[in-house]
Order: sequence, then structure tokens, then C-alpha cells
Amino acid sequence: MSFGVSENDVKKVSDYISMFSSLTFQNVAKGLAILVLGLIVVRLIVRALGKVLERAKAVPPTIQRPIKSTVRVLLDVVVILTATNAMGIPITSFVAVLSVIALAVTLAVQNILNNVVGGFIIAVSHPFSMGDFVQMDDVTGTVEEVKLMYTRFLAPDGRIIYVPNKNIYTANLINYTRNGRRRVELSVSASYDAEPDKVAAAIRDALSRIPGVLAEPEPVIHLENYGDSAIAYTFYFWVAAKDFWGVKYAVNEELYGAFRRGGVEMTYPHLNVHMKN
Repeated sequence: MSFGVSENDVKKVSDYISMFSSLTFQNVAKGLAILVLGLIVVRLIVRALGKVLERAKAVPPTIQRPIKSTVRVLLDVVVILTATNAMGIPITSFVAVLSVIALAVTLAVQNILNNVVGGFIIAVSHPFSMGDFVQMDDVTGTVEEVKLMYTRFLAPDGRIIYVPNKNIYTANLINYTRNGRRRVELSVSASYDAEPDKVAAAIRDALSRIPGVLAEPEPVIHLENYGDSAIAYTFYFWVAAKDFWGVKYAVNEELYGAFRRGGVEMTYPHLNVHMKN
């Protein structure tokens, strides 16, 4: 009667019995001592790492805890393997098993790991801070929160957008806030009857009445082109980043009154017809 037990299986069982029977009290005590002391040292290292991360302004609080947890797990594994080897138990088989498990887990959670790596890259490279207004690909909004897996943005229309971190560190990102100020570009058309100097004076009058327009760098006004029924002007001025939208619309509204005060006619598309008798 066969129970399906091969010689190889018997050999493996014999090897395990031989391995554990060879353990001595001295080796076990040494291994346990290494384990206890090692785990204590790991806790001290992780605690010191936490204090370092708290002082590092470039690392957001949301990233600090995952960093400490990852370091703690890795060091714990090293301590356990060292203690096991000190007891006289070969760790080759354990390392092989751990390698297979690590490979399987890596393949299963590849996207998660990519997002985690993205979170670390964002923490180190620091492309934006909380409250910055940024644009990347099809996402535009204010940074509200940076998590290990994703970053949350508040869009201008009130939408909350969650973007995986792996998409952020590979995207072309524009930070409108980091410089502290932004340039506003506006265009306006005026009649051919209005001299360019007169139009420029009206534009400067409008800019001077809006508190948020910065004096430096000085606003610049250009005659853009000659259209069919009007002359187009483009002008630039600088504002604090946080005031961008409010000042931009305020200047647009003020232009109408400034042109009326300056005697400059704002034109619209039209056709002049001249008839001869």
C-alpha cells in the first residue's frame, strides 16, 4: 500500500528534523538576545528618523509615516534573519521564499508601488506646496493635499480632482504660484481715428486705478496689428499670484471707463460703405 511519499519528501523532513535537533541552548539564547536587542535598536532608529523627517520641511507630514513604516519593516526583517542565522538555522531557504513572495507582491501591486514612488519623488523634488495653483496635462487647480498614493486638487469651478502620484511626476507641470507673481496679458481694439499715444494713455489710466497692478515690472503696451476696422493693442502687467483673476477682470472692466474718459472709441466689427453720386 503506497501513501505517495517519495524519497525526496522523506529527505526534506529528515533535514528539517536534523536542523532543529542540532539547536543548542547557547545558540537559541544568542539568537533571542540578538532578536530582542535588534528590535530595540530598530525602534530607536525609527524614532530618530521620525525626528529628522519632522525637521525636514521638504517632506510633507503625509509622507513621513509611510517612510518610517517602510524602514521599520525592512530593518525588522534584517534583525529576524540575523537572529535566525545566529541560532544555527540556515536562512538560505527563507531568503529564497521571501524573494518569491516579494516578486509576487510587486507584480500584484505594481500600480500602487508606482504611486508610492511618485509620492516620494514629489516629497523630495517639491514641485509645489499646499495652496499653489498648478496646471498639468488636463488638470488645473489649487493643491489641497498630498497623500502617499494621490494628490488632491481644487479646480476653479469647485471640482475636487484626485490625481495618482505616478501621473504627476511624469507630467509637464506648470506652477503659477511659485514665483510669487504672474503676468497678465490683455488685448483691446481702438478706432483708427484714435492716435496710438492716446490709446496707450487710456490703458495706463485704467491700470493706475486698480490697486493690484504692480508698478514693477512696469506695464508694457504694444500695437499688435492693423485690422479691417480697428487697431488691436496688447498690453502686459504683473500682479501677485493670488490676485491674478480678480485684477485681470477688474482691469477689463475699467478699460471701458478709461476709454470714454480719454475720448477713445472702442470698435466692433463693422463695414463702412461709401457711395458716390
